[in-house]
Amino acid sequence: MRKLAAQAHGEVLTQLMSAWEQRDAEQMPTTQALGPRVSAASRSAWSAALSKAAGALPAETLLRLEMAAEVPTPAEHLSERRMLQLQLLTRRHAAAPSETWVEDVAGVLASGFDASAARRLQTVMKVLLKR
Repeated sequence: MRKLAAQAHGEVLTQLMSAWEQRDAEQMPTTQALGPRVSAASRSAWSAALSKAAGALPAETLLRLEMAAEVPTPAEHLSERRMLQLQLLTRRHAAAPSETWVEDVAGVLASGFDASAARRLQTVMKVLLKR
């Protein structure tokens, strides 16, 4: 049973990455398939992000997601992550990355598809959707 759940989870992530690559909101997994951590409003925000024309990927969005999921950041982005962590420490009343991950995913999906960003997003989503 556990193996089936893991396999289904992988298929959901593959569907999400494919929807992003093709910028097709119709290919997005259902809210139920995404799991209990993703609400219908979150899924519709992600679909809306895919429906728009692709923009630039905000630099700190993937870093915030990696911090929220507590996964390692690639070595070439490590100094940027440390700088962002210091900035977040000095921002009073700012939401923590673990509180804004749904909006950050929408920000990534609103950007153009990039293979390295997709790998990083998939790693993050693997953790965040299971929690």
